Amino acid sequence: MSSNKQVSTLTVRRLAQQAGVTVHIVRNYLRRGLLRASARSPSGYQLFSSAELQRLQFIRTAQRLGFTLGEIEEILRRSRQRKSPCPMVRELMGRRLEQTRSQLEELLALQRRMTNAIEHWADLPDATPSGDDVCVLIEALMPMEFPDASQPGTRRPFWQGPVPGQDR
Repeated sequence: MSSNKQVSTLTVRRLAQQAGVTVHIVRNYLRRGLLRASARSPSGYQLFSSAELQRLQFIRTAQRLGFTLGEIEEILRRSRQRKSPCPMVRELMGRRLEQTRSQLEELLALQRRMTNAIEHWADLPDATPSGDDVCVLIEALMPMEFPDASQPGTRRPFWQGPVPGQDR
């Protein structure tokens, strides 16, 4: 047994395989400075340590939490400077959570509009455009989406559904 401890190194391809990403992703992270090769092989291949594999896994975890590559760059920069990135991470995550909640509300509203449109269209026949009309299905929703301004409150936008206890 040799007294020299051999450090295991990985090529770009092996690093990508072990992290479950594409070679393109690894090369992109290299260009951005998120990853750093620890050495080069005699034939010129970039070689990476297990620490870079761990860094790559960190980057992917941060991305799955919603952090952008720019934000991850800043987190890594602060870490390299021996400054805690944790306050920034908490603040960013709090803002991102609020943005996500807002987006979710918008998506749920879209889902309600779509469901109500499908229900409204159930009894409408298909029609061929005959002039200035485009699609009878969408046009059937226009009076409900843009109620007559002269009679406020007489109609609800279609995406809100019918008034409880009232037929359409």
